[in-house]
Amino acid sequence: MKGPPTPLVEELSRLGYTLMRLLLSRAKEIFAQEGVSLLQAEVLRLVREGVQLPSRLAEQLEVLPSQVSHLLASLEEAGLLERHPDPQDRRRVLLRLTPKGEAVHKRLQEAWLHAYGQHLARLSPKELLLFRDLLRKLTEVEGG
Repeated sequence: MKGPPTPLVEELSRLGYTLMRLLLSRAKEIFAQEGVSLLQAEVLRLVREGVQLPSRLAEQLEVLPSQVSHLLASLEEAGLLERHPDPQDRRRVLLRLTPKGEAVHKRLQEAWLHAYGQHLARLSPKELLLFRDLLRKLTEVEGG
């Protein structure tokens, strides 16, 4: 299958990058209002979704384990996250959000969805569905 023409690929690349930067910038603003960085917010989301091991966080975030340790320490210090020994293997620790961490995660989620929704409001209902379908197609894993 022949790909799209190079000038179109270049334009889509620029537009995709611009959209990504706009959304990341907005996310940073929203998360800063709660006193958390983009990475800290992602840790809260991942732990909330069931990632309990620091090593798994490092994999998901694509960072070094030492970076995860610093992130966890800052979130623990802020009272957003707790580390507990794994009852199955006392050498490992399990992560869990504190009630304060749950509340912060919920506020971050609501603020982000509101901001992203405002951005998407530029599209008509038909365009929104098309955009969703195109994103699904573009984010499918090859061969899966």
